Amino acid sequence: MSKSSVTALVALSLVTGVAATLQAAPPYQPFPNGYGYMEPGEIAKLKAAVAAGDHKTVREHGWKLWAGIMQPDAAGTGPIWFTWPNSKGAFAPSAGLGAANAPGKSLIQLNAGIRAGQPSGGVIPVNIPNDKLPFYPIPQDVITNYPNAAKNCVTPDNPNNICDGAHFLFNGDIMIPTESLSREGFGWIRDKRLYEQSTLDRLHRQGVRDLNLPARYIVTKHMYWPVKAGSIAAIPIWHEYHDGKYPDYAGYETWPDMVGVDPSGQSVGKTVTASYLYGVLQPDQKTPWPTQTGTVTVYGLKDFYYHQVTQDEWNGFDEADKAILDAASSWANNAAFGPGDYLVTIAMHVNTKEIPTWALQSVWWSDRPDSLPFAADRPKLPQAKGPWEHYLLLDAYGIPERDHKDRLPVATNPYIELVIHPVGTDCNNCHMRAGWPTGNSAGTSSYQNPDCPDSLAKLSPDSVCFRKYTRSDFQWIIPDRARK
Repeated sequence: MSKSSVTALVALSLVTGVAATLQAAPPYQPFPNGYGYMEPGEIAKLKAAVAAGDHKTVREHGWKLWAGIMQPDAAGTGPIWFTWPNSKGAFAPSAGLGAANAPGKSLIQLNAGIRAGQPSGGVIPVNIPNDKLPFYPIPQDVITNYPNAAKNCVTPDNPNNICDGAHFLFNGDIMIPTESLSREGFGWIRDKRLYEQSTLDRLHRQGVRDLNLPARYIVTKHMYWPVKAGSIAAIPIWHEYHDGKYPDYAGYETWPDMVGVDPSGQSVGKTVTASYLYGVLQPDQKTPWPTQTGTVTVYGLKDFYYHQVTQDEWNGFDEADKAILDAASSWANNAAFGPGDYLVTIAMHVNTKEIPTWALQSVWWSDRPDSLPFAADRPKLPQAKGPWEHYLLLDAYGIPERDHKDRLPVATNPYIELVIHPVGTDCNNCHMRAGWPTGNSAGTSSYQNPDCPDSLAKLSPDSVCFRKYTRSDFQWIIPDRARK
Protein backbone atom coordinates (compact mmCIF):
# COMPACT_ATOMS: atom_id res chain seq x y z
CA MET A 1 0.00 0.00 0.00
CA SER A 2 1.51 3.30 -1.06
CA LYS A 3 2.18 6.26 1.23
CA SER A 4 -0.46 8.28 -0.63
CA SER A 5 -3.06 5.62 0.09
CA VAL A 6 -2.12 5.53 3.77
CA THR A 7 -2.54 9.31 3.90
CA ALA A 8 -5.87 9.00 2.12
CA LEU A 9 -6.99 6.34 4.58
CA VAL A 10 -6.20 8.58 7.53
CA ALA A 11 -8.03 11.51 5.92
CA LEU A 12 -11.03 9.38 5.12
CA SER A 13 -11.23 7.91 8.60
CA LEU A 14 -13.17 10.93 9.77
CA VAL A 15 -15.73 10.94 6.99
CA THR A 16 -16.36 7.44 5.69
CA GLY A 17 -17.79 5.45 8.55
CA VAL A 18 -14.53 4.42 10.17
CA ALA A 19 -15.10 6.64 13.17
CA ALA A 20 -17.29 5.21 15.90
CA THR A 21 -17.64 8.74 17.24
CA LEU A 22 -16.78 12.09 15.74
CA GLN A 23 -14.51 13.06 18.62
CA ALA A 24 -12.63 9.78 19.07
CA ALA A 25 -12.05 7.84 15.88
CA PRO A 26 -10.48 4.47 16.74
CA PRO A 27 -7.41 3.60 14.67
CA TYR A 28 -7.63 0.99 11.96
CA GLN A 29 -7.51 -2.54 13.34
CA PRO A 30 -6.71 -5.51 11.11
CA PHE A 31 -8.55 -8.80 11.25
CA PRO A 32 -7.79 -10.29 14.69
CA ASN A 33 -5.56 -13.31 15.27
CA GLY A 34 -7.04 -16.57 16.48
CA TYR A 35 -9.90 -16.80 14.00
CA GLY A 36 -8.26 -18.63 11.12
CA TYR A 37 -7.68 -15.68 8.83
CA MET A 38 -4.43 -16.07 6.82
CA GLU A 39 -3.00 -18.33 9.50
CA PRO A 40 -0.21 -20.83 8.66
CA GLY A 41 -1.57 -23.83 6.78
CA GLU A 42 -5.08 -22.40 6.53
CA ILE A 43 -4.89 -21.42 2.84
CA ALA A 44 -3.65 -24.85 1.76
CA LYS A 45 -6.38 -26.46 3.86
CA LEU A 46 -9.06 -24.27 2.26
CA LYS A 47 -7.85 -24.99 -1.27
CA ALA A 48 -7.90 -28.71 -0.56
CA ALA A 49 -11.37 -28.49 0.98
CA VAL A 50 -12.81 -26.67 -2.03
CA ALA A 51 -11.24 -29.20 -4.41
CA ALA A 52 -12.62 -32.09 -2.36
CA GLY A 53 -16.10 -30.59 -1.89
CA ASP A 54 -15.53 -30.46 1.86
CA HIS A 55 -18.23 -28.12 3.16
CA LYS A 56 -17.43 -28.88 6.80
CA THR A 57 -13.94 -27.39 6.59
CA VAL A 58 -14.97 -24.25 4.71
CA ARG A 59 -17.98 -23.74 6.98
CA GLU A 60 -15.83 -23.95 10.09
CA HIS A 61 -13.56 -21.35 8.51
CA GLY A 62 -16.53 -19.14 7.61
CA TRP A 63 -17.86 -19.28 11.16
CA LYS A 64 -14.48 -18.16 12.50
CA LEU A 65 -14.31 -15.27 10.03
CA TRP A 66 -17.78 -14.14 11.08
CA ALA A 67 -16.99 -14.33 14.79
CA GLY A 68 -13.60 -12.66 14.31
CA ILE A 69 -14.73 -9.66 12.32
CA MET A 70 -17.42 -8.94 14.93
CA GLN A 71 -15.01 -8.84 17.86
CA PRO A 72 -14.90 -5.49 19.72
CA ASP A 73 -12.44 -2.86 18.57
CA ALA A 74 -9.88 -1.49 21.03
CA ALA A 75 -12.13 1.42 21.95
CA GLY A 76 -15.02 -0.91 22.76
CA THR A 77 -17.42 1.18 20.68
CA GLY A 78 -18.07 -1.29 17.88
CA PRO A 79 -16.85 -4.37 16.01
CA ILE A 80 -13.52 -4.59 14.19
CA TRP A 81 -15.03 -3.54 10.88
CA PHE A 82 -16.12 -0.27 12.52
CA THR A 83 -12.51 0.83 12.14
CA TRP A 84 -12.31 0.07 8.42
CA PRO A 85 -12.88 2.50 5.52
CA ASN A 86 -15.98 2.00 3.43
CA SER A 87 -16.68 1.69 -0.27
CA LYS A 88 -17.86 5.28 -0.62
CA GLY A 89 -14.44 6.47 0.51
CA ALA A 90 -12.65 3.98 -1.73
CA PHE A 91 -14.44 5.39 -4.77
CA ALA A 92 -14.23 9.06 -3.85
CA PRO A 93 -12.90 11.28 -6.67
CA SER A 94 -9.12 11.63 -6.88
CA ALA A 95 -9.37 15.38 -6.30
CA GLY A 96 -10.44 15.99 -2.73
CA LEU A 97 -10.62 12.57 -1.12
CA GLY A 98 -12.47 14.03 1.82
CA ALA A 99 -15.43 14.97 -0.38
CA ALA A 100 -17.60 12.23 1.03
CA ASN A 101 -20.73 13.63 -0.59
CA ALA A 102 -19.37 13.96 -4.11
CA PRO A 103 -21.96 13.01 -6.75
CA GLY A 104 -22.26 9.32 -7.40
CA LYS A 105 -24.72 6.49 -7.72
CA SER A 106 -26.38 5.37 -4.53
CA LEU A 107 -26.66 1.70 -3.63
CA ILE A 108 -30.31 1.64 -4.64
CA GLN A 109 -29.36 2.85 -8.13
CA LEU A 110 -26.76 0.11 -8.38
CA ASN A 111 -29.44 -2.41 -7.42
CA ALA A 112 -31.96 -1.06 -9.90
CA GLY A 113 -31.48 -3.80 -12.46
CA ILE A 114 -29.07 -2.08 -14.81
CA ARG A 115 -27.41 -5.44 -15.43
CA ALA A 116 -30.58 -7.52 -15.50
CA GLY A 117 -31.06 -9.33 -18.79
CA GLN A 118 -34.19 -11.30 -19.58
CA PRO A 119 -33.04 -14.87 -20.18
CA SER A 120 -34.83 -17.22 -22.53
CA GLY A 121 -35.49 -20.93 -22.40
CA GLY A 122 -37.35 -20.94 -19.09
CA VAL A 123 -34.40 -19.68 -17.01
CA ILE A 124 -35.59 -17.62 -14.02
CA PRO A 125 -34.51 -13.95 -14.29
CA VAL A 126 -31.92 -13.18 -11.63
CA ASN A 127 -33.40 -9.74 -10.89
CA ILE A 128 -37.00 -9.36 -9.76
CA PRO A 129 -38.77 -6.88 -12.11
CA ASN A 130 -39.56 -3.51 -10.56
CA ASP A 131 -43.27 -4.06 -11.14
CA LYS A 132 -43.16 -6.84 -8.52
CA LEU A 133 -41.21 -4.96 -5.85
CA PRO A 134 -42.70 -3.05 -2.91
CA PHE A 135 -42.28 0.71 -3.19
CA TYR A 136 -40.81 2.79 -0.36
CA PRO A 137 -41.66 6.47 -0.94
CA ILE A 138 -39.33 8.80 0.96
CA PRO A 139 -41.32 10.09 3.96
CA GLN A 140 -42.25 13.75 3.69
CA ASP A 141 -40.67 14.54 7.06
CA VAL A 142 -37.36 13.19 5.75
CA ILE A 143 -37.60 15.36 2.63
CA THR A 144 -38.43 18.41 4.76
CA ASN A 145 -35.80 17.85 7.45
CA TYR A 146 -32.96 16.87 5.10
CA PRO A 147 -33.50 18.79 1.86
CA ASN A 148 -29.95 18.17 0.60
CA ALA A 149 -29.88 14.43 1.27
CA ALA A 150 -30.89 13.50 -2.26
CA LYS A 151 -28.88 16.19 -4.04
CA ASN A 152 -26.96 14.79 -7.05
CA CYS A 153 -28.69 11.41 -6.69
CA VAL A 154 -32.22 12.11 -7.90
CA THR A 155 -32.71 11.52 -11.62
CA PRO A 156 -35.75 11.48 -13.91
CA ASP A 157 -35.56 7.69 -13.83
CA ASN A 158 -35.18 7.56 -10.06
CA PRO A 159 -36.82 10.52 -8.33
CA ASN A 160 -37.33 8.54 -5.09
CA ASN A 161 -33.79 8.42 -3.76
CA ILE A 162 -31.36 9.39 -0.99
CA CYS A 163 -27.64 9.72 -1.60
CA ASP A 164 -25.36 7.31 0.16
CA GLY A 165 -24.11 8.92 3.35
CA ALA A 166 -20.59 9.13 4.72
CA HIS A 167 -21.39 6.25 7.08
CA PHE A 168 -24.45 4.47 5.69
CA LEU A 169 -25.72 3.49 2.26
CA PHE A 170 -29.28 3.75 0.99
CA ASN A 171 -30.91 0.41 0.19
CA GLY A 172 -34.32 1.82 -0.68
CA ASP A 173 -36.00 -0.08 2.14
CA ILE A 174 -35.76 -0.61 5.91
CA MET A 175 -32.34 -2.24 5.94
CA ILE A 176 -29.36 0.08 6.47
CA PRO A 177 -26.21 -1.16 4.71
CA THR A 178 -22.54 -0.48 5.19
CA GLU A 179 -19.73 -1.74 2.94
CA SER A 180 -16.32 -1.98 4.61
CA LEU A 181 -12.90 -2.76 3.14
CA SER A 182 -9.69 -4.03 4.69
CA ARG A 183 -6.78 -1.60 4.47
CA GLU A 184 -5.25 -3.74 1.71
CA GLY A 185 -8.51 -3.70 -0.24
CA PHE A 186 -8.90 0.04 0.11
CA GLY A 187 -5.26 0.63 -0.82
CA TRP A 188 -5.47 -1.57 -3.91
CA ILE A 189 -8.45 0.34 -5.28
CA ARG A 190 -6.81 3.70 -4.62
CA ASP A 191 -3.30 2.76 -5.80
CA LYS A 192 -4.52 1.16 -9.02
CA ARG A 193 -7.05 3.96 -9.61
CA LEU A 194 -9.79 1.38 -9.95
CA TYR A 195 -12.23 4.03 -8.78
CA GLU A 196 -12.10 5.52 -12.30
CA GLN A 197 -13.85 4.06 -15.33
CA SER A 198 -11.00 5.30 -17.53
CA THR A 199 -8.68 2.86 -15.74
CA LEU A 200 -11.06 -0.01 -16.37
CA ASP A 201 -11.42 1.04 -20.02
CA ARG A 202 -7.64 1.08 -20.44
CA LEU A 203 -7.17 -2.34 -18.86
CA HIS A 204 -9.91 -3.77 -21.04
CA ARG A 205 -8.35 -2.32 -24.20
CA GLN A 206 -5.02 -3.86 -23.16
CA GLY A 207 -6.65 -7.27 -23.03
CA VAL A 208 -6.37 -7.76 -19.26
CA ARG A 209 -8.58 -10.72 -18.41
CA ASP A 210 -8.46 -10.56 -14.59
CA LEU A 211 -7.60 -7.83 -12.07
CA ASN A 212 -6.23 -10.34 -9.49
CA LEU A 213 -6.76 -8.49 -6.21
CA PRO A 214 -4.36 -8.98 -3.26
CA ALA A 215 -4.75 -11.95 -0.93
CA ARG A 216 -5.57 -9.74 2.09
CA TYR A 217 -8.48 -8.03 0.35
CA ILE A 218 -11.62 -8.25 2.51
CA VAL A 219 -14.96 -6.65 1.72
CA THR A 220 -18.14 -6.81 3.76
CA LYS A 221 -21.75 -5.87 3.30
CA HIS A 222 -23.49 -5.41 6.63
CA MET A 223 -27.20 -4.78 7.25
CA TYR A 224 -28.59 -2.93 10.25
CA TRP A 225 -32.23 -2.80 11.35
CA PRO A 226 -33.41 0.32 13.25
CA VAL A 227 -34.77 -0.16 16.77
CA LYS A 228 -36.27 2.70 18.78
CA ALA A 229 -35.38 3.12 22.43
CA GLY A 230 -38.44 2.92 24.64
CA SER A 231 -40.51 0.63 22.41
CA ILE A 232 -40.61 -2.93 21.09
CA ALA A 233 -39.49 -3.24 17.49
CA ALA A 234 -40.86 -5.92 15.19
CA ILE A 235 -38.38 -7.68 12.89
CA PRO A 236 -39.46 -10.18 10.20
CA ILE A 237 -37.79 -13.60 10.40
CA TRP A 238 -36.94 -16.04 7.60
CA HIS A 239 -38.09 -19.62 8.13
CA GLU A 240 -37.27 -21.22 4.77
CA TYR A 241 -40.61 -20.29 3.24
CA HIS A 242 -39.61 -21.10 -0.34
CA ASP A 243 -37.20 -23.39 -2.13
CA GLY A 244 -34.80 -22.46 -4.91
CA LYS A 245 -37.43 -22.93 -7.62
CA TYR A 246 -39.66 -20.14 -6.34
CA PRO A 247 -39.57 -17.46 -9.08
CA ASP A 248 -41.43 -14.53 -7.49
CA TYR A 249 -40.63 -11.84 -4.97
CA ALA A 250 -39.77 -13.32 -1.56
CA GLY A 251 -38.48 -10.26 0.33
CA TYR A 252 -38.95 -9.83 4.07
CA GLU A 253 -42.22 -7.89 3.60
CA THR A 254 -43.86 -11.18 2.58
CA TRP A 255 -42.64 -13.30 5.50
CA PRO A 256 -45.35 -14.33 7.99
CA ASP A 257 -43.17 -14.62 11.11
CA MET A 258 -41.69 -11.87 13.29
CA VAL A 259 -39.89 -11.40 16.59
CA GLY A 260 -39.86 -8.42 18.91
CA VAL A 261 -36.81 -6.59 20.27
CA ASP A 262 -37.09 -4.69 23.55
CA PRO A 263 -34.05 -2.47 24.26
CA SER A 264 -35.16 -2.05 27.89
CA GLY A 265 -35.16 -5.79 28.48
CA GLN A 266 -38.38 -5.57 30.51
CA SER A 267 -40.47 -7.69 28.13
CA VAL A 268 -37.85 -10.26 27.10
CA GLY A 269 -39.38 -13.74 26.91
CA LYS A 270 -42.93 -12.41 26.85
CA THR A 271 -45.41 -12.63 24.00
CA VAL A 272 -46.74 -9.29 22.79
CA THR A 273 -48.29 -7.69 19.73
CA ALA A 274 -45.92 -5.70 17.51
CA SER A 275 -46.03 -4.08 14.07
CA TYR A 276 -43.80 -2.85 11.28
CA LEU A 277 -44.10 -1.55 7.68
CA TYR A 278 -45.55 1.95 7.61
CA GLY A 279 -45.99 4.15 4.54
CA VAL A 280 -44.95 1.40 2.11
CA LEU A 281 -46.81 0.90 -1.16
CA GLN A 282 -47.61 -1.99 -3.46
CA PRO A 283 -45.64 -2.23 -6.75
CA ASP A 284 -48.26 0.00 -8.43
CA GLN A 285 -46.86 2.79 -6.17
CA LYS A 286 -50.41 3.75 -5.19
CA THR A 287 -51.99 1.00 -3.09
CA PRO A 288 -50.77 0.81 0.52
CA TRP A 289 -48.81 -2.25 1.54
CA PRO A 290 -50.51 -3.48 4.72
CA THR A 291 -48.76 -2.78 8.00
CA GLN A 292 -47.65 -6.16 9.34
CA THR A 293 -48.94 -6.89 12.84
CA GLY A 294 -48.52 -10.11 14.75
CA THR A 295 -47.94 -11.85 18.04
CA VAL A 296 -44.21 -11.99 18.68
CA THR A 297 -41.80 -13.46 21.19
CA VAL A 298 -39.62 -10.68 22.60
CA TYR A 299 -35.82 -10.83 22.56
CA GLY A 300 -33.28 -8.53 24.18
CA LEU A 301 -30.41 -6.61 22.67
CA LYS A 302 -27.96 -9.18 24.05
CA ASP A 303 -29.30 -11.65 21.47
CA PHE A 304 -28.09 -9.39 18.64
CA TYR A 305 -24.96 -7.53 17.74
CA TYR A 306 -26.12 -3.97 18.24
CA HIS A 307 -24.96 -0.38 18.51
CA GLN A 308 -26.57 2.55 20.29
CA VAL A 309 -26.09 5.81 18.42
CA THR A 310 -24.68 8.52 20.65
CA GLN A 311 -25.27 12.26 20.40
CA ASP A 312 -21.67 12.76 19.24
CA GLU A 313 -22.14 10.22 16.48
CA TRP A 314 -25.42 11.78 15.42
CA ASN A 315 -23.71 15.17 15.23
CA GLY A 316 -21.02 13.60 13.02
CA PHE A 317 -23.46 12.08 10.54
CA ASP A 318 -24.07 13.99 7.33
CA GLU A 319 -27.55 14.82 6.02
CA ALA A 320 -27.73 11.67 3.93
CA ASP A 321 -26.81 9.49 6.92
CA LYS A 322 -29.56 11.03 9.01
CA ALA A 323 -32.08 10.83 6.17
CA ILE A 324 -31.28 7.13 5.63
CA LEU A 325 -31.72 6.36 9.33
CA ASP A 326 -34.91 8.42 9.60
CA ALA A 327 -36.48 6.89 6.51
CA ALA A 328 -35.67 3.36 7.65
CA SER A 329 -37.07 3.96 11.12
CA SER A 330 -40.19 5.61 9.71
CA TRP A 331 -40.90 2.56 7.56
CA ALA A 332 -40.07 0.11 10.36
CA ASN A 333 -41.28 1.87 13.50
CA ASN A 334 -43.49 4.75 12.33
CA ALA A 335 -41.09 7.13 14.10
CA ALA A 336 -37.94 9.08 13.26
CA PHE A 337 -34.52 7.87 14.35
CA GLY A 338 -32.38 9.85 16.76
CA PRO A 339 -29.61 9.78 19.37
CA GLY A 340 -30.13 6.99 21.86
CA ASP A 341 -31.79 4.68 19.34
CA TYR A 342 -30.28 1.39 18.31
CA LEU A 343 -29.02 -0.40 15.21
CA VAL A 344 -29.08 -4.19 15.35
CA THR A 345 -27.16 -6.45 12.98
CA ILE A 346 -29.61 -8.46 10.93
CA ALA A 347 -27.34 -9.85 8.16
CA MET A 348 -23.80 -9.66 6.77
CA HIS A 349 -21.63 -10.86 3.86
CA VAL A 350 -17.94 -11.46 4.67
CA ASN A 351 -15.90 -11.99 1.48
CA THR A 352 -12.15 -12.63 1.60
CA LYS A 353 -9.49 -13.24 -1.07
CA GLU A 354 -7.62 -15.82 1.01
CA ILE A 355 -7.80 -18.31 -1.84
CA PRO A 356 -7.94 -17.51 -5.60
CA THR A 357 -11.53 -18.76 -5.79
CA TRP A 358 -12.48 -16.55 -2.80
CA ALA A 359 -14.01 -17.40 0.54
CA LEU A 360 -17.61 -16.21 0.50
CA GLN A 361 -19.81 -16.56 3.59
CA SER A 362 -22.97 -14.84 4.67
CA VAL A 363 -24.91 -14.76 7.94
CA TRP A 364 -28.32 -13.69 9.19
CA TRP A 365 -30.00 -13.53 12.59
CA SER A 366 -32.43 -16.28 13.47
CA ASP A 367 -34.72 -17.16 16.33
CA ARG A 368 -33.84 -20.78 15.46
CA PRO A 369 -30.05 -20.56 15.58
CA ASP A 370 -29.59 -24.32 15.88
CA SER A 371 -31.65 -25.19 12.79
CA LEU A 372 -29.85 -27.18 10.12
CA PRO A 373 -28.29 -27.01 7.60
CA PHE A 374 -27.23 -23.38 8.18
CA ALA A 375 -26.22 -24.01 11.80
CA ALA A 376 -23.98 -26.91 10.83
CA ASP A 377 -20.26 -27.08 11.64
CA ARG A 378 -20.27 -24.13 14.03
CA PRO A 379 -17.02 -24.49 16.00
CA LYS A 380 -16.51 -23.81 19.68
CA LEU A 381 -14.85 -20.39 20.08
CA PRO A 382 -14.77 -19.65 23.81
CA GLN A 383 -12.72 -16.49 23.23
CA ALA A 384 -15.31 -14.98 20.88
CA LYS A 385 -17.37 -12.23 22.45
CA GLY A 386 -20.94 -11.44 21.42
CA PRO A 387 -23.91 -13.47 20.18
CA TRP A 388 -22.28 -14.76 16.97
CA GLU A 389 -23.91 -18.14 17.62
CA HIS A 390 -27.37 -16.58 17.29
CA TYR A 391 -26.84 -16.26 13.53
CA LEU A 392 -27.03 -18.80 10.70
CA LEU A 393 -24.37 -19.10 8.00
CA LEU A 394 -24.16 -20.19 4.38
CA ASP A 395 -20.96 -20.88 2.47
CA ALA A 396 -20.51 -20.12 -1.24
CA TYR A 397 -16.97 -21.24 -2.06
CA GLY A 398 -17.95 -22.56 -5.49
CA ILE A 399 -18.36 -26.17 -4.37
CA PRO A 400 -20.83 -27.85 -6.76
CA GLU A 401 -23.69 -30.10 -5.76
CA ARG A 402 -22.62 -33.57 -4.80
CA ASP A 403 -24.48 -35.30 -7.65
CA HIS A 404 -24.35 -32.49 -10.23
CA LYS A 405 -20.80 -31.22 -10.72
CA ASP A 406 -21.94 -28.56 -13.18
CA ARG A 407 -24.42 -27.06 -10.70
CA LEU A 408 -24.04 -24.94 -7.57
CA PRO A 409 -26.38 -25.20 -4.59
CA VAL A 410 -28.69 -22.35 -3.70
CA ALA A 411 -26.70 -19.96 -1.49
CA THR A 412 -28.83 -16.92 -0.69
CA ASN A 413 -28.89 -14.58 2.29
CA PRO A 414 -32.64 -14.08 2.78
CA TYR A 415 -32.32 -10.48 3.94
CA ILE A 416 -29.73 -9.22 1.47
CA GLU A 417 -30.53 -11.11 -1.73
CA LEU A 418 -34.28 -11.64 -1.60
CA VAL A 419 -35.17 -7.94 -1.76
CA ILE A 420 -33.91 -7.88 -5.38
CA HIS A 421 -33.31 -11.50 -6.46
CA PRO A 422 -35.32 -14.74 -6.48
CA VAL A 423 -34.45 -17.50 -4.03
CA GLY A 424 -32.56 -19.66 -6.52
CA THR A 425 -29.20 -17.88 -6.76
CA ASP A 426 -25.66 -18.55 -5.54
CA CYS A 427 -23.21 -15.88 -4.35
CA ASN A 428 -20.22 -17.50 -6.08
CA ASN A 429 -21.94 -17.64 -9.46
CA CYS A 430 -22.93 -13.99 -9.10
CA HIS A 431 -19.59 -12.60 -7.95
CA MET A 432 -17.55 -14.56 -10.46
CA ARG A 433 -19.40 -12.62 -13.19
CA ALA A 434 -18.24 -9.21 -11.95
CA GLY A 435 -16.22 -7.27 -14.50
CA TRP A 436 -15.92 -4.50 -17.06
CA PRO A 437 -17.62 -3.30 -19.20
CA THR A 438 -21.08 -3.89 -17.75
CA GLY A 439 -24.23 -4.30 -19.78
CA ASN A 440 -27.02 -6.62 -20.79
CA SER A 441 -25.60 -7.81 -24.10
CA ALA A 442 -23.28 -10.70 -24.93
CA GLY A 443 -19.64 -9.93 -24.12
CA THR A 444 -20.41 -7.66 -21.16
CA SER A 445 -20.55 -8.45 -17.45
CA SER A 446 -23.92 -8.85 -15.78
CA TYR A 447 -25.64 -10.80 -13.06
CA GLN A 448 -27.10 -12.89 -15.87
CA ASN A 449 -24.85 -12.68 -18.93
CA PRO A 450 -26.70 -13.89 -22.06
CA ASP A 451 -23.73 -16.16 -22.78
CA CYS A 452 -24.22 -17.93 -19.40
CA PRO A 453 -27.79 -17.23 -18.23
CA ASP A 454 -28.05 -19.94 -15.55
CA SER A 455 -27.60 -18.38 -12.10
CA LEU A 456 -26.73 -21.76 -10.53
CA ALA A 457 -24.23 -22.98 -13.14
CA LYS A 458 -20.75 -23.91 -11.95
CA LEU A 459 -18.57 -21.28 -13.65
CA SER A 460 -14.81 -20.93 -13.99
CA PRO A 461 -12.57 -18.12 -15.30
CA ASP A 462 -12.54 -19.98 -18.64
CA SER A 463 -16.33 -19.97 -19.01
CA VAL A 464 -17.71 -18.49 -22.22
CA CYS A 465 -19.26 -15.63 -20.23
CA PHE A 466 -15.85 -14.10 -19.55
CA ARG A 467 -14.11 -14.25 -22.90
CA LYS A 468 -14.76 -10.66 -23.96
CA TYR A 469 -14.50 -8.60 -20.78
CA THR A 470 -12.15 -7.96 -17.87
CA ARG A 471 -13.13 -9.81 -14.72
CA SER A 472 -12.84 -7.71 -11.54
CA ASP A 473 -11.97 -10.69 -9.36
CA PHE A 474 -15.34 -11.29 -7.70
CA GLN A 475 -15.79 -7.58 -6.92
CA TRP A 476 -18.99 -5.91 -8.15
CA ILE A 477 -18.19 -2.72 -6.23
CA ILE A 478 -15.40 -1.96 -8.72
CA PRO A 479 -17.49 -1.83 -11.93
CA ASP A 480 -20.51 -0.58 -9.99
CA ARG A 481 -18.86 2.37 -8.29
CA ALA A 482 -16.05 3.41 -10.63
CA ARG A 483 -16.47 7.05 -11.65
CA LYS A 484 -16.56 8.59 -15.10
